[in-house]
Amino acid sequence: MLFAAAELVPSQDAPHLGATLITLCTLPVPVLAALAMGGWRHTGFAPIRTGVPGFGVTVPLFLVGAVYAVPGIEGDGRTLVYLALFCLVVGVTEESLSRGVVQHVLARMGRLPAAVWVGVLFGLGHALSGAWFGRDLGDTLFQVLSTAAFGFGYAAVRFHLATIWPLVAAHALYNFVQYASPGAAPWPVQLGVAAGFVCYGLWLLRRLDHRSIPDEEAPAPAGAR
Repeated sequence: MLFAAAELVPSQDAPHLGATLITLCTLPVPVLAALAMGGWRHTGFAPIRTGVPGFGVTVPLFLVGAVYAVPGIEGDGRTLVYLALFCLVVGVTEESLSRGVVQHVLARMGRLPAAVWVGVLFGLGHALSGAWFGRDLGDTLFQVLSTAAFGFGYAAVRFHLATIWPLVAAHALYNFVQYASPGAAPWPVQLGVAAGFVCYGLWLLRRLDHRSIPDEEAPAPAGAR
């Protein structure tokens, strides 16, 4: 869907608007998949439910943005508004697919294997994008590693949550501060962030070992079909 939209959506004069429309074309895929699975709750589309704990685990995801915001933000107001819209659409589409539908399907493998595969598939998706759009091989490989670590960390956080929407917000902010930065962060900083995602994810998964099984991994009641 992404590649087809990239070929079919006409170019736009407004900054980032073309990329926003192309990305938005992919949203029906996870939405229809979630509907086919029989509901919104297990795939994380449902709104936040009262009394569900654990949203504090998303705070470090928002704080990572401060690392990339250190050099500052550049761009006029119009450009930044379009960029924010683009980042929000990316957050919705990628989280609904990866930490929503894909993670729900893989959860039966167990938390750690599922989180690893969610990260791997998320990274490989960026490899396909890099190859399709002709990006530099070295940059693409580095992006695959960093996004795989990102995907693993976000998957671990998702196991603490009943909804994807805090992850959507954190993802959008993470992309926004990087794209609006005057330049790419040095590679040691990016490696440090990737290592932080992996370490934080492992720590969160270990915490879950001492808790009860979440709803989406809990066995069905006796007699249920």
